[in-house]
Amino acid sequence: MDLFDQDGERIRSPWSIVFSRLEVAVNAKLDFDATKLSEALKYQIHVAINYCHTLEKHDVLWIEVFGDVTVEGRDQVEVKDYSDSLTDGHENFWNTLNNWLKPDFYHQQYANLVLLTTQEFGERASLKDWERLDPGERLAALETIHEAAEARFEKAKQSKDDDDKREPNDEGVVDGGHERKSAAPSKVLKLQRKVLAIDTRESLLEALPKIKIVTEQPDLLGLISAYKTHYLKGIQPHRMDSFLDDLFGFMTSALKITGGWRFTAAEFDKKFAELTARYLIGTLKFPRLNSDDVEMEAAEMNVHDRLFAMKLDEIGGEEFILQATADLLHAQQYIAELVKDCTTSQTDIEDYKRNQLRMHRSSRSSVMGKCDSTLTHAQLQTASRAFYDERCGESADRFSTYDFTPIEFRNGIYHMLADEEPRERLI
Repeated sequence: MDLFDQDGERIRSPWSIVFSRLEVAVNAKLDFDATKLSEALKYQIHVAINYCHTLEKHDVLWIEVFGDVTVEGRDQVEVKDYSDSLTDGHENFWNTLNNWLKPDFYHQQYANLVLLTTQEFGERASLKDWERLDPGERLAALETIHEAAEARFEKAKQSKDDDDKREPNDEGVVDGGHERKSAAPSKVLKLQRKVLAIDTRESLLEALPKIKIVTEQPDLLGLISAYKTHYLKGIQPHRMDSFLDDLFGFMTSALKITGGWRFTAAEFDKKFAELTARYLIGTLKFPRLNSDDVEMEAAEMNVHDRLFAMKLDEIGGEEFILQATADLLHAQQYIAELVKDCTTSQTDIEDYKRNQLRMHRSSRSSVMGKCDSTLTHAQLQTASRAFYDERCGESADRFSTYDFTPIEFRNGIYHMLADEEPRERLI
């Protein structure tokens, strides 16, 4: 994505920095505005987020791999952030056309070639009629723009030739005080010549019907504001920024960037649903299970070689093992349902487990501190069973934003922790 400042000066692409395309010395002073660079990066990602909402079941979106934002087989989108007007001879437009016509860019694989820009059309720009023109008329419009540019160039050359006929002084200044000036073609004119060259004509004719110019797009803050209005109506207003921060982090994670920077419809939808559940106004319903089926399954299981069962057996808690097994199965099935419904994430579950572990350790430490060193083994077993009963009988701490948290879920979390291999963190 190209970025231009208010004076029309180009600021180098943020992605060229990310992927080390520029050879900048480690201690060299940066010669571009880092703030604008950061805004350009964020702008492109937020455009990509908007396009993710348009993905069909089997669509894949790519960032930077084939262009700024690409929906495989459908859209190739060039994102431009400029502050000046989009005129007929603006480099933004002609450079984009040239990039689409390069031999190493196969535009035939896309249904749409989109130039998305913050610019508005210039007052006299013939390009403002682009959407109403058929392919033949579009070609004629480009040729007319090019012919006018060539005429201006020829006039400039003629002016130079006239100056050359006048004798310069020793300092290279002709009469009248003007220095010699080159009449070389401008960068835009060179681009126009490439785009309209005979050897690219067939490719241009194939591309013209697919080219769309989307102008007057909002700036970064406007883009974010519009996104909140359109997609985050069910989110608590004071949590919308947190929602977007999490979504932006998902889009720009190191794993994504280094792994091809691609997103499927399924993984984006899953992340969006997860964040919606996390920041949703109100509460969520905890999934329901058939407890009778779970307990029947638990009764048929032989768990005596499992760590959680052996720990219960140590305190003489044989009668506890069946219920603990049922609670463990409940927790596993609840987690499967929560993740499947995209209403929570594995991170949320790990956070809940970590909190339960910390509270359990504090309670256990408190009880152990009150134990008399003269207690017999039988008395210690009795005290341990009492502690176990007390912990399992406590009200379950609320999980995330759900309407209630089943005690089988919380107790199952205890047994999942107890069932892990011995480490510092275990119960």
